Amino acid sequence: MSFTLIATLAFLGSIGGFFAGLLGVGGGVLMFPLLYFVPPLMGLEPLDAKSVAAMVISQVFFSTLVGGFAHFRSGRVQGRIAIIAGGVSAMGSFVGAVTTKWTSDQFLLLLFGIVTVLVLLLMFLPAPDNTQDELPAANISVPTVPLSVGSFATGMVIGFLGAGNFIFVPLLIYVLKVPTRIAIGSALLIGLMNSATGFIGKLVTGQIPLLASAAVIGGAAVSALAGERVNRQLPVRILRRIYAIMVGAIAIRVWLAILGFGG
Repeated sequence: MSFTLIATLAFLGSIGGFFAGLLGVGGGVLMFPLLYFVPPLMGLEPLDAKSVAAMVISQVFFSTLVGGFAHFRSGRVQGRIAIIAGGVSAMGSFVGAVTTKWTSDQFLLLLFGIVTVLVLLLMFLPAPDNTQDELPAANISVPTVPLSVGSFATGMVIGFLGAGNFIFVPLLIYVLKVPTRIAIGSALLIGLMNSATGFIGKLVTGQIPLLASAAVIGGAAVSALAGERVNRQLPVRILRRIYAIMVGAIAIRVWLAILGFGG
């Protein structure tokens, strides 16, 4: 593995870390296409989808660790939601991570494309109004069964792809009506819990390229804090728009690759 590729991976990791702190996505939704598509575009050696998924879940673990506790210190985490969703999705993540050993690159890419479209559809649902968005974390409650079912399914996706925590933000905001900043902060701690088990699942099955993953993690660690600081300054409507634009752009790029255009 060349020095140029290592430096590129570190830079791409810093992008994922920033958006983890900013939007509560763990960074995986952005990191998977960046790591999969960018190195070949730069004339560097390509990375296969399984290696990318393993690097992504490693980066997500450390980004959510740093960014999640920054949001927690600022009071933007609902503990009950984070514990239930994190615990249930962690179980799903481990199952998905182990199962990935017997899946194809084509299946992983198709799964990623389907998930991004579903997330975009969720964003057409009504968001919480301004009154709801101002509620403190202690006053927020959600029904346990829908939260648990959605969390387990999301955990399976995370285990397969190393990405999937981006599902939690729209799930919490548009389906369960959690205030935007609290959804973002809680999603990061949820991601910390489920990415830990997914990381272990890939580690024990020998799927993680250690040097490449270390480069991505190093780039992500500091930039996650920068993203959290920017999150404090932006209005929630702008945060939701940035989120929708990011997922939409990624969905288009992934589906072009699935359909055989430029990927």
